[in-house]
Amino acid sequence: MKFGVGLWQGISMRDLPAVVRMCEEVGYSHVWYANHKLYRDMFVGLAVAAVSSRRIELGTFVAEPYSFHPGQIAAAIATIDELSEGRATLAIGAGGGTLRELGIERSRITGILRESIQVIHGLLRGEHVASRGAAVQIDGRLHLPARSDLPVILASRGDHVLQLAGEIADGAMVATYATAAGLRHGLETVNEGRRRSADPARPFRMVARVDVAIDEDERAARDAVRPMIAMMVMASYPDSAFVRHAGLELTPELEAMCQQKDEALALASGHLVPDEYVRSFAWTGSPDDVAAQVAAAAEVGYAEVVILPQPLNDGSVDTIRRFATEVMPRVHALTGSGAQPA
Repeated sequence: MKFGVGLWQGISMRDLPAVVRMCEEVGYSHVWYANHKLYRDMFVGLAVAAVSSRRIELGTFVAEPYSFHPGQIAAAIATIDELSEGRATLAIGAGGGTLRELGIERSRITGILRESIQVIHGLLRGEHVASRGAAVQIDGRLHLPARSDLPVILASRGDHVLQLAGEIADGAMVATYATAAGLRHGLETVNEGRRRSADPARPFRMVARVDVAIDEDERAARDAVRPMIAMMVMASYPDSAFVRHAGLELTPELEAMCQQKDEALALASGHLVPDEYVRSFAWTGSPDDVAAQVAAAAEVGYAEVVILPQPLNDGSVDTIRRFATEVMPRVHALTGSGAQPA
């Protein structure tokens, strides 16, 4: 099993090189740099990570086609790939709640993602792409070298987008399902799309992305992830199908918060997140507890896991290290997978 870590944009550019090198040294296979708006820039962060590391794979977490044209996304990830000598991966999705701060409202999500991936694939193959789609218009080609097999992974927790990932992307990042049942639903949903694919037998990456807090005090661990779960629910609202898939309902208090579409309010609303949400959408507890939860992902059929360490402050660096040194060996022991080279 391969492990990756999502790096939040709260880490300063001065500190980022050391954090990336630490991730590489302790055994992560990939790092993914976040893309919340009006924070540190994602592609600048990836460039810093590229020149600060030697082996680790570098991914967007995630790119979105509402504030950034798909053609420019292709050019940016090809630039990171050139700088890192072939270590870049593009994860693309619909973006989170912070788009509203830019005056952008997401619409036609599945359609714009379909057109965007088609454009990006064509550009990375070195083609001249002329498209007058309903959402994406382009008439040009990349003016820099690009790797035709650079992976394009579609990230989501929504059923329609996960199906689209199986149909046209090179992989799926199933976001925030943390139980075997939830992860199985994500895998089955992706496979529905793969059955519609023009090439269902092509190589395909299944990635589980889950928030993680490690603490022997289970209550403290659960509290650490509640703010991010509140933000995740808000970012997807009014779509709450993933909540129902987990056997839960959106509480009136959470729904009232989600309707505000305010990230700061969401991050301050962790107290509204019930324990059953934490069990469904995060891995928390002692290293033994977390390892048992992660092992369920391997049993379902995920070969890659990406954690977003909590809490989102300087404590996240401690979580990154503890997951690598205390959780990963336990997962390998439970699954019989053995340690994977970084």
